[in-house]
Amino acid sequence: MATSAISFVASIMNTKSDIYIQQNSQDKNTGFVNRQWVYNETIQCKIEPLGSSNSFSRGGNKAFEAGQPGYQERIQLRVKTLKPLSRRWRIGNIRSSNNQKVYFEIDKLDEPDTFFEVFSSHAVLDPFGKVSYYESIVQRVPVQSNDTIQNWSIICQSSNDRNK
Repeated sequence: MATSAISFVASIMNTKSDIYIQQNSQDKNTGFVNRQWVYNETIQCKIEPLGSSNSFSRGGNKAFEAGQPGYQERIQLRVKTLKPLSRRWRIGNIRSSNNQKVYFEIDKLDEPDTFFEVFSSHAVLDPFGKVSYYESIVQRVPVQSNDTIQNWSIICQSSNDRNK
């Protein structure tokens, strides 16, 4: 019975996403901790966009922040998976079951994938108290560039400064 329940839940996971894990190294001379994001695995998932607090306005996913030049695009997604996602991971290369890109940076050269950071992850229980799947909330990484995965240390440093 449990196998059929898992099969049903897996059948609604109609997209794929790549998981990137954080890998730290320390510079021997300066002591600076360099964080890089390395591909770990591809998972089946279901992606649902979340509306923003001002979703009824024309620029519903754009916001102006004091002290920041211009607008910052904010995209949040609900991601359903068969395993929990760590807050230390990033997801990207979100694609449909026939490998078409779903989220990508249309205004950038070569339209690279959009990367998202994991904000939360929790189990969703079925009516019998068993874990059915995991639901996570992810948000678009503030700085998207063609080398986002390779040069992440500046982004992480500024993100950590905000969270202090």
